[in-house]
Amino acid sequence: MSVLGGFLLTLATGNGGAAEGDAALRDLPLGSFVDAIGLEQLAEMVVTDTKVAQSPNSVTQKIVVLRAEDLQRQPDVNRNLAEWLRYTSGQFVNVLSRNDANWGSYAGLGPKYNSYLLDGLPIDSFVDAMSLDAAAIDRVEVHKGPASVLYANYLSMDFAGNEAPLAGTTNFILKDRVETPLTRLTVGAGSWGTLAGRVYSQGRTGPLSYILGASTEHSDYTQYGAAGSWLQTVTDPSYDKNRFFGNLAWELGRPDHTLSLFAHHTSHDGDMGRPNRDFEHRYDTFNFKYNNQLSSAWHIQFKLGERRYERDFGNDAYPASLLSSGRDLTRQTIRPMDLTLSYLHGQDALLTFGTDRQWVHYLTDSRSADGPLLRQNDIEARSTGYFAQEKLRWGDWVLRAGVRRNTIVHDYALLGGNLPATAGISWSKNLWSLGARYNLAPGIAFYGNAGSSFMTPAAKQIGGTVSNPAASGQLANLSLQPETGVGRDLGLDWQPHRTVNLGMRVFHNTLSSAIVDSVVSVTPSQSRSENAGSASATGMEIDCRYTPATDQSWFANFTRTRSKVEDSLNADQNGSEIPFVPDSVINLGMTARLAGGTVAAPYFHWVGRYYDGTAHSARQGFGNYGVINLRVQHPLRKGMDLTVDFANLGNRRYDLPWGFRDAGFSAFAALSFTL
Repeated sequence: MSVLGGFLLTLATGNGGAAEGDAALRDLPLGSFVDAIGLEQLAEMVVTDTKVAQSPNSVTQKIVVLRAEDLQRQPDVNRNLAEWLRYTSGQFVNVLSRNDANWGSYAGLGPKYNSYLLDGLPIDSFVDAMSLDAAAIDRVEVHKGPASVLYANYLSMDFAGNEAPLAGTTNFILKDRVETPLTRLTVGAGSWGTLAGRVYSQGRTGPLSYILGASTEHSDYTQYGAAGSWLQTVTDPSYDKNRFFGNLAWELGRPDHTLSLFAHHTSHDGDMGRPNRDFEHRYDTFNFKYNNQLSSAWHIQFKLGERRYERDFGNDAYPASLLSSGRDLTRQTIRPMDLTLSYLHGQDALLTFGTDRQWVHYLTDSRSADGPLLRQNDIEARSTGYFAQEKLRWGDWVLRAGVRRNTIVHDYALLGGNLPATAGISWSKNLWSLGARYNLAPGIAFYGNAGSSFMTPAAKQIGGTVSNPAASGQLANLSLQPETGVGRDLGLDWQPHRTVNLGMRVFHNTLSSAIVDSVVSVTPSQSRSENAGSASATGMEIDCRYTPATDQSWFANFTRTRSKVEDSLNADQNGSEIPFVPDSVINLGMTARLAGGTVAAPYFHWVGRYYDGTAHSARQGFGNYGVINLRVQHPLRKGMDLTVDFANLGNRRYDLPWGFRDAGFSAFAALSFTL
């Protein structure tokens, strides 16, 4: 019998009770794969480390798992999945509004140095986090530390450009296998005329598991820009957001031979509070996954996806007038693919190897107030990667080493509305990653990791999006060069008591020829990407969690960071901090069950000083604020629950980059009916 088969037999027979079950989990070999494990055991495993299920004590990186019960306790402020990560150490989540992206930072680096994954396939950490429906997600794995060997850069040409997993990667894992049928209806209302509804259903028919959902939300909203900024409104900036998704998963004769198909659509329509500042956005996400345990030693998985982004928005001549100055249309299609094989060999060693691809087509069009639609950018890009990683256990040690060869190619048909001087360019780079973990004793472990990455400039950063000097957008920089980076961390995990978990991690990340985004103008809102010499970020995270009972928990974490940009050729930015990196972040929170079954979950979030650019003469400072959010849940009767979210209880309307401002206090109440 295989090692995997023996483990499953132990689970099926329930041999030994809880104590021996915990021991079995603790000693689970490196080769036990995710789709052959029951859902209860899967909740104690992590998959992002090697793309297959691993026991936490065999992982050299720090991986924080946010399970469904954790996610259900957090207040929903801006309807953005990135906000689930707000209260984890080492991360600064900075969602600008319900209609905009997250411009935060990770381990002392900017918003593009932590990639996002959907079931292991890359997605856009700016766009998809505000597009995907939270009801489709089962849990989140926050993988800290360099992950650029097993996971490729995401070749997004929009927002801040390419996204690299130098500081880590965040894996949003879909609800896939269903064991209990469930149908839930939710309706809610709140501040600013917000009305919302959701229907969700899951079930199983023979070997087929299905999950279906739809949601809608309308809001009159409120001004979320600083007075006099490019976001100044004359009416409420209303919006409508509709989402539809489904996931079908088939077991092909056995639980470790499966395929699944996920589809998601979001339409996001509204205006920014001025008559000619309307927008119509469409986002489509598809994932196909095939998984097969070929033998006790071999496992294969194939994943293919498609991400479609279409953003259509109007412009005006504010502050000179509110008349239309034209429209901009951005369309992007990205198709990621991953083929990974895993081989269990020797004395509990796991070899992971494979290839990944991405294909990108990026188009932008502009129309003046009385002119025709003109093509501004027409770019195709592709990425090809080959990777291999070996991980072995030697006594109390876990050792890991990996390499990647990556090639990225750009083909330019148009840049900034002009025929480019060069038809394209390509870059190739060899990357590496090392890691070790020492399990000193039950409940005590030390770990360390180091790895390299590289990031090419995105077409948007090279060609820009600004067709006239008065428009908002990205300014072109045709001289941009790729950047390289190295990430390093050391950490300690300690569980002195079954109710107490402590952790500390220090990190040191460095960049060469760092590509940074600096604010050039607030009105109009314009930024430019520049190579800023070298940059470094050094920091420390401290975590503490206390869980005295199943219905009560407390947590606290603290992150301290020092970042620095060095550019001897530009005195104005030499010695400045990396944009969007606060010098400190503090999180406190608790979950407590009160009388009558009410559950209260207050969260406190403190952000220290940070800046929006590298130029001393032009950058603006932000931060030094604290916010309290609260979620209260109460069971009204069987199958009927009330949830109330209170955001920004102190009504602290602090400023944000790009002319944004926090919307202030809001409340939202929802009734859920479980059928």
